[in-house]
Amino acid sequence: MAILFLAAYTNYKRDPRVKREAEALVEAGHQVVFLASRQPGEPDQENIEGVQVIKARGFKKKCTNFMEYMIDYLLFFSAIFAHLLRHPLRYQLIHINNMPDFLVFATVLPRLLGIPVIHDIHDLMPELYLEKFTSQEENRVVKALKFQEKWAGRFASAVLTVEDRLKDILSARGIDRNKIHVLMNLPDDRIFTARKELPPKAESAPFVLVYHGTLARRLGLDIAIEAIAKTTATIPNLELRIIGAGEERENLIELRDRLDLQSKVTFSEGFVPVEKIPALLQDADVGIIPLRICSGTDIMLPTKLLEYVTMGIPCIVPKTGTIGRYFDSSMVQFFEGENIHSLAEAITGLYLEPKRRLSLAQNATEKFGKTYSWREHKKIYLNLVEHLLSRKVDQQ
Repeated sequence: MAILFLAAYTNYKRDPRVKREAEALVEAGHQVVFLASRQPGEPDQENIEGVQVIKARGFKKKCTNFMEYMIDYLLFFSAIFAHLLRHPLRYQLIHINNMPDFLVFATVLPRLLGIPVIHDIHDLMPELYLEKFTSQEENRVVKALKFQEKWAGRFASAVLTVEDRLKDILSARGIDRNKIHVLMNLPDDRIFTARKELPPKAESAPFVLVYHGTLARRLGLDIAIEAIAKTTATIPNLELRIIGAGEERENLIELRDRLDLQSKVTFSEGFVPVEKIPALLQDADVGIIPLRICSGTDIMLPTKLLEYVTMGIPCIVPKTGTIGRYFDSSMVQFFEGENIHSLAEAITGLYLEPKRRLSLAQNATEKFGKTYSWREHKKIYLNLVEHLLSRKVDQQ
């Protein structure tokens, strides 16, 4: 058994990827210490499914501009650095998740002492900055983000990322392709499983659309609400359930109320733990992924899409570069990204064609769901960890 240190600037309980990784290590027999961001009302430390989670305090509850994010990032960097300074040789392996990428440099002392370090790139920071702060490609901040991304990857013993397209991009930006490993964001199959066949619905039953996850502008929930407004005449019993929390929540509620859709669009009270999500999706007719199209979303393979596929829920999605690599029109219903009318037509079409809904769900599960599963895919991660641990032993 090895003692491993993981860190991520995130709410541990709300980040399925880091939870899956940490719990996979515990299942494999390792002791795991995880440093995460502390949320208001949380204890400084707690044990979650065998993972010792330490919480670092941040600058403020919610950052709203680039400088506030940078201050909070630097505080979290300091927390990692200070912890490892006190325990430079306690851990046999360290795994740092971005964002930001420069967090990996907080491991400099154990790295110099021969401890292997994994850098896990969930998102590409240059693309997210361009999307969130409306900058230009040649902006000095974007160049700086690419610079730190490249050297963070070079500094680490190994790099993880979420999809082959990101691997291609990171390699083109100067990280050795041989050290980049793809660990996809697949649903935890202890939580998301195929639902039982639904009995026929009564004509008066609602036609249920679902979306769960973060509420952010790039994810296009306002487009979905606008599309709902255009379908109410055709689908009088339509219901859109929005499950989750995020910075756009109040704006989305305001839009819903302005369009007089209170009876059509409902919101959860806020964040819902991932373990409780499947129960809220059991009677869903369709899942929607209404992404805005930009460089950041074009390379996304949304985890919620894969969760719907696992459960057997047909989906409406835009044909982005990455989604189009894994799914075709026999597996999902495509719509023209950011086009309200196109999304409304896709919703109406699936409402009128229940057999197509069933066909899409079955094909997606057969072609994707049975090819990719976390139960098998996590071996990529565990094998990488064991390889780095054995290489460290060989060097001693």
